[in-house]
Amino acid sequence: MKEIEVSENDAGQRLDKFLLKTFPDLSKSMMYKGIRKKKIKVNRKRCTYDQKLQIHDHILLFLPPDVLKEKEREVPTASTQLDIVFEDKNLLIINKPAGLLSQSDQKEQQDCVVSRLQAYLYQKGEYTMTDHSFAPTICHRLDRNTAGLIIAAKNANTLRIINQAIADRSIKKQYRALISGTFLLDSFQMHGYIKKEGTKAIVKDNPTPGFVEAYMDVKTLAKKNDATWCDIQLHTGRFHQIRALMGHYHHPLVGDHKYGYKGLEKQYHLVAYRLDLSHVPMRISQRIFEI
Repeated sequence: MKEIEVSENDAGQRLDKFLLKTFPDLSKSMMYKGIRKKKIKVNRKRCTYDQKLQIHDHILLFLPPDVLKEKEREVPTASTQLDIVFEDKNLLIINKPAGLLSQSDQKEQQDCVVSRLQAYLYQKGEYTMTDHSFAPTICHRLDRNTAGLIIAAKNANTLRIINQAIADRSIKKQYRALISGTFLLDSFQMHGYIKKEGTKAIVKDNPTPGFVEAYMDVKTLAKKNDATWCDIQLHTGRFHQIRALMGHYHHPLVGDHKYGYKGLEKQYHLVAYRLDLSHVPMRISQRIFEI
């Protein structure tokens, strides 16, 4: 028998999701059967797979020991080098440089914002790895070659609040980009429908099954030879949205060969320079961040 007490960061999630994250060798079928057969209980009572866990709940598991090995966490040893724009007890605003991954996409940990964040908080004593299913992480990503502001959460409640605010479009994100050519209008809205295929986003002009709506406001700032600096405010956060829409409308980012740039520049210029958290329902001493 194994007993686990639910911590503050582990609370608020469904029992089945918590168990699958905590015990990687526990199959879904065994878990659901264990719940039905009362081999898994919460506070010594019958439970349901979708019940929300509360802080200090006690989960009892009467299952074979070989499926109850908790996920091992390595002590963070990554670089702690981060350009921190803002930090309080709940979150950080980090200025990510171009060339650094936001999050590792491999089983083996790569150098990325998340690994640096966890190493930084571990050294500060704010990440102790005592929670069963939560680790400090970022709330959204930027492409490797996109620089700019990223929100990171120190605890599970902040992660839930920020993720919901992003889903509700309550957080305003603004970018600056150098695009090929010039526009006839100084400000306008760019619109399309996007689908991720492999490592590229495909754009359609009209609603198409499998494609999701994407739109953003574009304002021209300054012309540079045959290119234009633009200010872009996202209203949706689709995969490669700015790059794909600009390429689709024949104004790819300068240097963005994936989306149609034909010139000599090798690196595109895209910066997430402003975040507005004015409508996020949590206490923050500063709500607008700009670099």
